[in-house]
Amino acid sequence: MRAHAAAIGATVGAVAMWPLPGAVVVVAVVVALRRRTWFALALATAVLCSFLGSRALAGLDPPDAGPVDTWVTLTSDPHPFGAAGMRAGARWDGHRVSLAAHGRVASHLDDALAGEQLRIAGRFRPATDRDRWARWRHEVGTISVDAIFGSQGGSPVTRMANRVRRVLGDGAVELDRDDRAIFLGMVIGDDRAQSAVTADDFRAAGLGHLLVVSGQNVAFVIAVLMPLVGRFRPGSRLVVLFGALAFFALLTRFEPSVLRAVAMAGVALGAAAIGTPVDGRRGLSIAVATLVVIDPFLVHVLAFRLSVAATAGIVWCSQPLAGRLRGPSFVRTAAATTIAAQLAVSPLLVFTFGPLPLASLPANLLAGPASGPIMVWGCTAGLLAGVAGGPVAELVHWPTEALVTWVRWVAHRAALAPAAMLGPVALLVTAGGVVGLVCGGRRSRLCALATLGVVVGAAIAAVPEPPHGRSVIGAGVTSIVSDGYTVLVLDDPHRPVDVVERVREAGVRRVDAIVATDGDAADAFAVVSLVDRYGTETILAPPMHRVPGASTVGRGAAQRFADLVVRLRPRDEAHLVVCPADTPTCNDGVEEVAWP
Repeated sequence: MRAHAAAIGATVGAVAMWPLPGAVVVVAVVVALRRRTWFALALATAVLCSFLGSRALAGLDPPDAGPVDTWVTLTSDPHPFGAAGMRAGARWDGHRVSLAAHGRVASHLDDALAGEQLRIAGRFRPATDRDRWARWRHEVGTISVDAIFGSQGGSPVTRMANRVRRVLGDGAVELDRDDRAIFLGMVIGDDRAQSAVTADDFRAAGLGHLLVVSGQNVAFVIAVLMPLVGRFRPGSRLVVLFGALAFFALLTRFEPSVLRAVAMAGVALGAAAIGTPVDGRRGLSIAVATLVVIDPFLVHVLAFRLSVAATAGIVWCSQPLAGRLRGPSFVRTAAATTIAAQLAVSPLLVFTFGPLPLASLPANLLAGPASGPIMVWGCTAGLLAGVAGGPVAELVHWPTEALVTWVRWVAHRAALAPAAMLGPVALLVTAGGVVGLVCGGRRSRLCALATLGVVVGAAIAAVPEPPHGRSVIGAGVTSIVSDGYTVLVLDDPHRPVDVVERVREAGVRRVDAIVATDGDAADAFAVVSLVDRYGTETILAPPMHRVPGASTVGRGAAQRFADLVVRLRPRDEAHLVVCPADTPTCNDGVEEVAWP
C-alpha cells in the first residue's frame, strides 16, 4: 500500500508543481520517515515532487536570442522535420535546446547520432508560450543551424551504443525500406526511417506501440543475459545486469517507456538480491515514484503516461482475464495481456487524440504475438547479421522478414478497414462488455455479446461515406469525385503523414489521379506518400515541377478525366487548376468554380 501511495503522491505533486518553501519539504520528509504510514508517505512524495518540479520549471531561464558559434552534444537522434529539414535535441552551455537545420546542413546533421558532439554556427531563439511541450523536454529554445564545422564521437560508452545501433541497421539492409524501419523501431525504437504510409497504418490500426521499445524488450534482454551470468556471484551478477539495463537505456535513447521498464526491472532485481521479492504491482509503483522524483516533468509526457497505464492494466488485470479465457495457455496469456493493456490506455488515447479505431483490438490480437519473436531475434541474430553482412545477413533475416511482413500486413489491412470509431461512451460500454464476456456467467456473457454487437453495429453505421463531388479534406488536399473518377488536388499540402491520414479518414479508398497544383517540394513529398498507399499512376504538375513521375501540363494543353479538365491557371501559368469540362475558361482558383 505504501508503494502505491508514494506513486500517487509523486504523480499528484508533479502535476500540481506548487512553489513550496524548502522547510515544508524537509518537515514532510522527516514525518514520513518517522511515521511510515501510507498517508505520510503520499504527502511527502507529493510535496517533494511539487517542490522539485516547480524549481525545475523556474530554472528554464533561456539565454538571450542571438548568434551562436559553439560545440553542442546531441541528446537525441536527428529526425525529419518539415519538407526538407532535420531536428534534434542537444545540450549547449548547460541548457537543453532543439537544433533545426534545412537543406545541405540538414543532410550533415542527419549523419550524427545522440551523444556525439557537433561544432555549429547559427542563431538561438528562446522558447515562447507556443512551445509549451518543449519545456517538458527541458528545452529552453531552438538553434537554427546555418553550418556544421566538425564533429566528435562522444564518450566511449556513447560510441559503443552508436556502434551497436549502426551494426543492427547494417544487418537489416537486406530488408526493404518499410520492413527495415519496422524492425529497427521494434528492436531499438528507431522510427526515423518510417514512411508516412507505414506510420499512418500503424497509428490507424492502434499498433503504434509496437514501433517503440517497451518493457517487453527489457524482459528479453534480461532473459538473454541470465544464462550467461547464472554462475556469477550474486553481487557480480547484479552489477552486470544493472550495467546491461543502463546500456540498453542508452542504446534506446532513454525513451519514457524504456525508463519505466528499466526502473521496474531494476527494482525487481534489487529486491530479489536482498531476499524481498516484489510483485509487478509494487514494482510498478516503486518505479513510477522513483522516476517522478528524479524528473517530475515525466508525468506530462504522453509516452510515459501510456507506458504506465498499459503496464498497470497488465499487472492488475491480465492474470484474472487469462484465467477466465479458454484455449491453450499461450493464446490465453497473449489475448489477456493485449486486452488488459488496450483497455487501460484507451481512455488516455480517446481524450488525447479522439475516438479510437474499432479495428485496433483485433489488430493487436493478430500482430501482438509476432512482436516478441522479432524483438528476441533482433537483439541476438540481428547483431550477427550486422557483423557478417552479405548472404549471412540475408539468411539470418528470413524469419525477420516473414514476421515483419505479417505485422505490416495486419496494420495495412486494419488501416484500410472502414473507419469505425469508438468514442468515450462507446469505449466505456465496450470495456464493460469485454469484462462481462470474460468474467461473467452464461447469462452475463450473452448480454455482453449483445452489448458488443450493438456497439460494433453502431460504430459501423456511423462510418462516413466516401466523399462525393468536391470535398475539402484538409491538410491542403481537395478530393473531386466525378463520373467514377477520384482526383486529389494538392494545394500547399501539410506533412505527408498528415496528408495520408486525412485522406484515409475521409474514406478515400482509390485515387485515379493526383494534381500537384504548383509542383514544389511539399507537393513532391505528399505525392510520393499517396502513390505509396494507392499506387496512383496518373500524376499531373505544371512546368518546372519537382514531383517524381509526374506528367507536365504545359501552356495550351489540358488533361481530361470524365467531365473534369486540368489546365494551367490563366494569368499564372505556374499553377494548375481543375475545372468542370463545360466551363468555358478556368477562373483564378478552384474555389471560384461552381461545381455540380
